Amino acid sequence: MTATAVGALLIMLAGAGLRRLGVLRREDGTLLVRVVLHITLPALVFTVLLRADLEASLALAPVAGWVVHLAMLGPLLVAVRVLRLDPPRGGAIVTATAVGNTGFFGIPLIAASGEGFSVAAAVMYDALSTGIITWTSTVAVSSAMGGSGAGPRVEWARVGRALLLPPMWAMLAGLALNLSGVRSLPDVVERPFDILGVAVLPLVMIYAGLMLDLRGLRAVWRDVGAITLGRLVAGAAIGVAVASLLPLDDEIFDTVVLMAAMPTAMMSLVIGGQFRLRTDILAGAVAVTTLLCTATLPALRAIVT
Repeated sequence: MTATAVGALLIMLAGAGLRRLGVLRREDGTLLVRVVLHITLPALVFTVLLRADLEASLALAPVAGWVVHLAMLGPLLVAVRVLRLDPPRGGAIVTATAVGNTGFFGIPLIAASGEGFSVAAAVMYDALSTGIITWTSTVAVSSAMGGSGAGPRVEWARVGRALLLPPMWAMLAGLALNLSGVRSLPDVVERPFDILGVAVLPLVMIYAGLMLDLRGLRAVWRDVGAITLGRLVAGAAIGVAVASLLPLDDEIFDTVVLMAAMPTAMMSLVIGGQFRLRTDILAGAVAVTTLLCTATLPALRAIVT
C-alpha cells in the first residue's frame, strides 16, 4: 500500500502542476468526475463483484460504516454545542470530520494496493453506508447548521438518485452474475472492464490535484487541524474498535479500518457550499486530509497487520 499511496500522491501533485502550467484547468475536473462516475468506477465495481468470493461477512462492511459514522457524529455535535461554535463553522467541522471519501478515493486506492484487502467489502461499505449517509446525515447537518435558513431536512429524492447511479447498477449486475454462478466473462468482453477499472485511481488523483489549493489555510488552520486529527486518527481508532466487535476475516477487517480513516469526502464541500457552511474550512479539510492520508493510511496498514 505504501507504494500505491506514494504513487497516488505523485499523480495528485502532477495534476496540480499541470494546472499551474495551464495544461489543465480547474474546470476540467468536472469532466474527470463524469468519466469516473459513469465509466471507469462502474467498470471497476462490476469486475470486483463479478469475481468476488462472496461471504456473509461482506454484509457487515456497510454496518460497520454506519456505526463508525454515528460514533463520530454524536460526539462532534455535542462538542460543537459545548464550544458554542457558530453554526456555519460548526457544521463545516462536523460534516468534514464525520464522512470520508470512500468512493472516489477509498475503492480505487484499495483496489490498486494488491492482496490483503477485500475490494468487494470496500464497494459494499461505500455504496450502502457512505453513499446513503451523504444524502441523509450530511444534508441534514448542513441544512440545519448552514446559513441558508433551510432548516434540518433529508433529501430523499437525492438518496433515490444516488442509489440509481452507474456504480450501484454495476454492483447489482456483478452480484447478480456472481450469485448465478457466472464468475467470468469472455476475454473480449471482460478485458475492457479491466482496462477501465485501472484508470480510476489516476483519474481521481489528477482531479484531486486540479482541486488542490492550500491558500487561505492560515486563517482556518486550527479548525482544519482538528478535522484532520478527527478524520485520519480518530476515524482510524473508531474503525479498529468497530471492526474488532464484528466477526470479520482479516481482509475485510483491514478494509473496514482503512475505509474508516479515508480523507474528508469531497461531497461535504459541495453540499456544505449549497447550504452556506464555511467552505474555506471544508476546502482546506479536503486538501489537507487528502495530502496527509497518503502517509497515514500506509502507517495504519502497518499497525493493524
